[in-house]
Amino acid sequence: MNKSILLVLVWLLVSCGSPSTTSPVKVIVGAQLDPGHDNPRLEHSVIVISDGKFQAVGPQASTPVPKGAQMISGSGKLVTPAPGTALIAPGQPADLVLRDAATNSAEMIMHDGEWLK
Repeated sequence: MNKSILLVLVWLLVSCGSPSTTSPVKVIVGAQLDPGHDNPRLEHSVIVISDGKFQAVGPQASTPVPKGAQMISGSGKLVTPAPGTALIAPGQPADLVLRDAATNSAEMIMHDGEWLK
């Protein structure tokens, strides 16, 4: 193999890089949602989070999931606003608590779209 072909192959490998394994968009699918402020609970919800904010919140049957999003299963879970936060709604900071629906115990906490626990 001549040197110019080898250099082209090396350049192609380096320029391709490795694909990102995590998406900046997170989606919780299938959880029971208690959005806060006396709004009714929603069974089987979809919660789309990007750039530290809720982008979409709604029923699983009608809320689209962005292609390539990082999926989090909400089966058997309850999502509530984090203490001191207003509510779970589009445009609001993505602060929430993912709870076990049966025991109501906190399993994971999100602040500004990032998991803390």
